[in-house]
Amino acid sequence: MFDKTKSYARKEIQELVGGEIQTYLPQKNKRILAGCFNLELNPDCPSQVQAGNAGKVTTKAELLISQPDNVFPVFIKPNESSRLYKYIGQYSCLGGTNEQSVLDQAESKSGRYGELSYVFDLQEIE
Repeated sequence: MFDKTKSYARKEIQELVGGEIQTYLPQKNKRILAGCFNLELNPDCPSQVQAGNAGKVTTKAELLISQPDNVFPVFIKPNESSRLYKYIGQYSCLGGTNEQSVLDQAESKSGRYGELSYVFDLQEIE
């Protein structure tokens, strides 16, 4: 369905997978359909993703963490100003945490001090 050599606008991703357009984890009927991540905010992506502390962002992280059997496409972009994402593969969530020591370590990598609610781990599915 997706080509690793092609770039995708967020609207194209939404048209192909469904769900909402203005979110990092589009979902439908409580199922995460894709991951769209900014490397500037997530320097360890795709293996580890940092979820911000805004209400909807936290809720999406909790939903994904509760779906370990869900396999979904992951897209990354280099920074906030970039409009194009690269498809990097199919992933599942291994779990996540909101333990403060883990959040502190993640914050030191991204500079998002006091802005994280969860850190979750992804694994590529072959």
